[in-house]
Amino acid sequence: MPRHLPLGEAVPPPEGAVDLCNRFSWACARSSNRDGRLDDMLMMAHRVNRDVNRSVRPISDLKQYGREELWALPTPRGGDCEDYALRKKQILYASGVDPARLLLATVLDTNMSPHAVLVLRHETGDFVLDNLNNKLLGWAKTGYIFMRVQNPGAPHGWNMVLRGGVLDDGPTSSITKCVQPY
Repeated sequence: MPRHLPLGEAVPPPEGAVDLCNRFSWACARSSNRDGRLDDMLMMAHRVNRDVNRSVRPISDLKQYGREELWALPTPRGGDCEDYALRKKQILYASGVDPARLLLATVLDTNMSPHAVLVLRHETGDFVLDNLNNKLLGWAKTGYIFMRVQNPGAPHGWNMVLRGGVLDDGPTSSITKCVQPY
């Protein structure tokens, strides 16, 4: 299993993220080569993941905004999965982590439900910051099927992944044909 998510062909952004870069310039900032110590980065990411998970209440976009999908920062009412991921990315970016290391990703969770997470690209592998788990897990240990991820070199763009979960548990030719990025 590769340590880093394998990037496939370019694909459109998720529906709710189409104007993300216009609304939040930091969400699509290019590499700055401004990293601090890498061992501190993992500890900081763990702390940010835990703190955001504790401070944001879950609420759907439909209930909060009256629409199915809107990638936004959490409000005082709360947020949904991509709101958690965006807040974590915002904090880590403001803390000096190179934006090329902070990749938004869409997945199918272990119940095969659409979900969004933040991926921290580290030399030792890609780690997932997830509102469903306070632990920092390597992408392959989440049990999720990774559908698409921001391109680390061009974060306005997204790439297909189609790896992880049941796709990596054995023969996948028939499964892979049925799974499309959402």
